[in-house]
Amino acid sequence: MRTGRRLALAASVLALLAGEAFGQVGKPRIVTPDAKAVSAAYKMAESVFDQLKAGKNEDLAKWLTDQIGFAWDASKKVQNTSEYKTKLDMIMLSPPSGNYGKLSGYDLIEESYLPGSDRYFRFTYISYHEAAPLVWEFRFYIKPDGKVSLNSFGWSDKNPFEYLSTGDMQLLRWYGR
Repeated sequence: MRTGRRLALAASVLALLAGEAFGQVGKPRIVTPDAKAVSAAYKMAESVFDQLKAGKNEDLAKWLTDQIGFAWDASKKVQNTSEYKTKLDMIMLSPPSGNYGKLSGYDLIEESYLPGSDRYFRFTYISYHEAAPLVWEFRFYIKPDGKVSLNSFGWSDKNPFEYLSTGDMQLLRWYGR
C-alpha cells in the first residue's frame, strides 16, 4: 500500500511540473507597438481633450464617428454622431444641471499593450472637471498600412481605483510586465 501512495505522489508531482512547463511555453510574448504609432495615439487622445475643453463637441463627435464607425452606413453614422454629441454635452454641463462640468485637466493613468500583439494597445486617462473626475479609455489599432486608428472609445464614472481593479485592467500583471 505504501508503494501505491508513493507512486500516486510521484505521478502528482510530475503532473504539476509538466503543467508548469507547458504553461510557460504557452504564454504570449510581451511586445510593444512602434514608438511613432504610440506618439500618434497620444496626439489623438490629447486632441480629444483639447476639443472637449474648447467646447467643440460636435467636431469631436464627428471625428469619433469617423474613427470608430468607418464601416457604418450613413444613417448609423448620423445617429451615433448625434448620440456622442449629446453625451459629451451632458458631461460638460456644470452642476447642478450636470454631474461633471468644465474640464480643467487630465492625466494618463494607464498604458497597456495586448500581450502577443504590437498592433493593439490602450490608454486610460482621468479627466478632472469642476464637480467630479471621469475615467476615459482609448483603444488603438495599427492598421496594416502602419496608420493608427482609434478602434474603441468610452468613459466611465466609476471610482478610478474600482475601474483600475477590473480584470482587463489587470491583464499585464498576469503576463508579468
